[in-house]
Amino acid sequence: MKIYLNEISDLETKLSFTQENPWVIQAVCRVDELSEDSVQPFKIRPVHAHFSIRKVDEVYVVSGKLDTFIELVCSRCATPYKHDCHPHFSALFCKDPVLAGIAHLQRSGTDSRKTGKPVGQNQGHARHAHQEDDDDGILSESKDLDITYLSHEYIELSDVLTEQLQLQVPFQPLCQENCKGICSRCGTDLNKGLCACGKISNKTPFSLLKDYKV
Repeated sequence: MKIYLNEISDLETKLSFTQENPWVIQAVCRVDELSEDSVQPFKIRPVHAHFSIRKVDEVYVVSGKLDTFIELVCSRCATPYKHDCHPHFSALFCKDPVLAGIAHLQRSGTDSRKTGKPVGQNQGHARHAHQEDDDDGILSESKDLDITYLSHEYIELSDVLTEQLQLQVPFQPLCQENCKGICSRCGTDLNKGLCACGKISNKTPFSLLKDYKV
């Protein structure tokens, strides 16, 4: 879903989308983790995406709220589960490479393939929103957000949606907080019950030494 920059003004524009929009489902499914037990992702799921778009000087501000779930694989029992996501987000974009913190590469010599060190006010480092003083206080409400440089004349909302969901993926996905995992010997899901490994004799070549006393 492309929003062209020439259509964005300083007046706030609100947009809402649901799972009825094909590009919304595609953007959500890109974040799903597919396991062997889930050949196909949850194609039918509720999705409510709300966007607010406006222009502040040379910066395009996209904020909103998302309500849906993604499919993750539990890191303990390898079972696919639904992870609810309800993020509130803000993203900043601009066409100015200096404002975005992308430094220009200084050419050296006559060969265009030779480049020198990055030049510019940020030396190639990403610029954060809180580094810019804003009299209206609009940018200051989105502290620590990078301004993304736009190399084209539009903002792709599906990429914004996918990125915000990727930020919701936990470092250690768990189907439940007290997940018991699987048996390291037989692979049984211990959340569904105990396995029979405890009843199997642990007889080894050294079993005779267990009762040996020194």
